[in-house]
Amino acid sequence: MKENQTKGLSILLLFISPLLGLFCGIKYLSWKNRKLIIILFFIMYGSLLQYGEGSDAAAYVRLLDGYAQMSLSDFFIRLKQIILLDPLPDSPNDVYVHTLAFFTSSIMQAKFLFFPIVAGIYGYFYVMAMSKILVWEKHKHLTIGLLFIILLFIIHRSVTSFQTVRTWTGMWVLFNGVLGYHQTKNKKYLLLMLCTPLIHFAYFIISLPAFIAIYYKRVSFLVIIGIYFLSFLGSINGGGAIDIAKDNSLAKEKMSSYYRENQYGESIDPIMVLREKTQSVWYARYGKTDSVYYGGQAFTFFIILAGFYRKMKPIELALFATGLLTASLANFGSFSYAFYSRTMANAVIYILATVTLMAIRGAFDKGIVRKYETINFFKWVCILVFVPKIVYFIADFLVRTSIFIVGLPFVGWIDENLNESIRGTIGEFL
Repeated sequence: MKENQTKGLSILLLFISPLLGLFCGIKYLSWKNRKLIIILFFIMYGSLLQYGEGSDAAAYVRLLDGYAQMSLSDFFIRLKQIILLDPLPDSPNDVYVHTLAFFTSSIMQAKFLFFPIVAGIYGYFYVMAMSKILVWEKHKHLTIGLLFIILLFIIHRSVTSFQTVRTWTGMWVLFNGVLGYHQTKNKKYLLLMLCTPLIHFAYFIISLPAFIAIYYKRVSFLVIIGIYFLSFLGSINGGGAIDIAKDNSLAKEKMSSYYRENQYGESIDPIMVLREKTQSVWYARYGKTDSVYYGGQAFTFFIILAGFYRKMKPIELALFATGLLTASLANFGSFSYAFYSRTMANAVIYILATVTLMAIRGAFDKGIVRKYETINFFKWVCILVFVPKIVYFIADFLVRTSIFIVGLPFVGWIDENLNESIRGTIGEFL
């Protein structure tokens, strides 16, 4: 069957069984046509998104209600204040959400389009990253270790993550900018990197290591490694950061949600306090954050101590430098768990991309490295650190994914009351 016919069949299957259409598109199409299938799958996934009352998605649904009768002049007034970093009450802090909310809720009068559009944008940048990293010869033998490394890169922030709307969309946009610039040196990718603060305010800070890493060749790579190790020895003073933030209302608001003092004048991290009080199963407690961050650090130590950084390809070295500097920023900012968490998640995507590129070209293979048994052992130790993440991803996917992603998606579009998660449907039968 010709590729165009297979693409047409895959698109048709998406409307019958999105999962089956996705499978056919990935298995039988080249990346040129596969990208469209994956983006369409994300859009359909967004149209059937399952979310809890306290989730990020639920908060955005409530936000959309305030945009239904918003005038164009009011939109621009609020946009101006967002750009000036002084958003009006009940207004989002970011240009991205403000624009999408106005377009779907006010102009289109179709709030239900918000998440499909968000999913489509997220899916576009996600699949563009995948198409540039996950490339190998057609008949290449894929070992179990390589498949696990590829899986870790795919699920780090995948289809279930777009419902946060800003944070991980910003991550994939920044990653595409970094990857594209180091591959082509085209300055349009620098512009893409500069756009990330429009998606999420935090990328004013999180994107800084990516820009610094552009000049990594001007210093010895040992300097970057030294900064990374130094970052474990201390962090920025939280109180000092709050004092600096007092000059701007938005910065002050953000900092107070990340770091504050209790009634005794003691420094506390409200996110960490809440996290410690939360009772959850082991894979939810460790798989969402700790497993990912420790796993990323483990791979980093593995690459450095084994000396792999000396034999990297230029694109691998550029991504690794970005990952090291971003991880250093996360460590220096560890006084706030929320800041640390977001920044380290960004760092891990560069580290996993580096490891994936190296694994695909066989950098860890027998006959290529000395002391293969030792290298292979520690490689698997790094992979196993991510086990809670893998289990958490599966559980989270079952909770957030509509049963109609398996088949008959139009039923979920016709009657929202019939829309149920895969886990909920399984629970009813059991």
